[in-house]
Amino acid sequence: MHDLSGDSVADRLKAARKLKGLSQAQLAQRTNFSHSLVKKVEQGAKPPSAAFVAGAARTLGVKISTLYGTRENEVIDEPSAESAGIAELRRALDAYDDPHPEGAPLTTDAIMARLAAASDQVLTLRNSDVLTELPNLLHHLYILADQPGHAGERARSALHDAYRVSATVAGRYRQAELAAIASERHIQLAPATGDPLRIAISAYHRSTRYLQHGDYRTGLRLLDRARQNVGTGTNDRAVTIQLDLRAAILAARAGDPDEADGYLSEAQGFAREFQPPAVPYYGVDASTTNIIVHWCAAPVENYDGAEAVRRAAQVAVEDPRRPERVGHHHIDMARAWMLHGDRGRTLTELNAARRVAPNVARHHPSVTETVRALATSERRRTESLAGFARWAGIKV
Repeated sequence: MHDLSGDSVADRLKAARKLKGLSQAQLAQRTNFSHSLVKKVEQGAKPPSAAFVAGAARTLGVKISTLYGTRENEVIDEPSAESAGIAELRRALDAYDDPHPEGAPLTTDAIMARLAAASDQVLTLRNSDVLTELPNLLHHLYILADQPGHAGERARSALHDAYRVSATVAGRYRQAELAAIASERHIQLAPATGDPLRIAISAYHRSTRYLQHGDYRTGLRLLDRARQNVGTGTNDRAVTIQLDLRAAILAARAGDPDEADGYLSEAQGFAREFQPPAVPYYGVDASTTNIIVHWCAAPVENYDGAEAVRRAAQVAVEDPRRPERVGHHHIDMARAWMLHGDRGRTLTELNAARRVAPNVARHHPSVTETVRALATSERRRTESLAGFARWAGIKV
């Protein structure tokens, strides 16, 4: 069951459904999606949403990664600076009880300054630069975090940030196991930082698991409990915006677009009224760009391409400091235009994602399925589509 044949979600979905002994109608009923949608996804005529894949995987008893055809812990096979950096990061995460920092001892303030620079590099997708700095900072922080009193809390706060950056970078290189280790450390450490907001931030990142595995209501309840640790200061408002944006996507995937828009409206209102810092903590992004990207993306989760296109027409998503967010916006809009029936605009958005954030576009499962749906709908294969597919390594 875990080795389904096929080049696409459509092929693997059909194979898993037949192995389970379900008809298309039965699968539709058990996943609360329409029979028409199941049919179109299996035909390759419509790209599946993340909520669709999660619901189908749960019903069919397979992993989401199985339907996407991806390995959960893809490794970097070729010797390179990135593979060496990942190996160093793995060793540093394993050395929490046996640190060996290099160079002269660093103060917590000095490490925080370096982490701030690393956070900027994460935003601009300079992941290999982060890998050269982060492992040694972890070794230094393990020692500083054992200090008593306020000094120890500050160091643990910095370590909390370093774990979060580690999880993000590991995820960028598709190191699922390593990212999970860093995330778990991040969550466990939060109560020892003396900062209640960090408990809320860790809950936000913990909700990623529920988002990825289709347990949307559990994720929403987790975020609701997290709000108990959020006050009314400017940093608190920034964290609230981050919680609202995640809640909006969870609600949209749970099939409640009105609830999703309620969270988005609250985030927009806080941003206008309080003007909180866009990045008060590493891993938090309360920027206008991030709010707009989520506002445009939410309707796509419910297959409402027309509404997503309408929203996108009212805004301009350009932010050189956030290429990953801008790239995701173009990927979402490619899905929206595909749903809207405009194949030319679909390919335009895919190429925009490629220009802004090539590694994101190359490895995002939504891009793969959108390209395949686009190829299925084309009466005559265009060279531009074939070129994009070759670049992304997508078989069409």
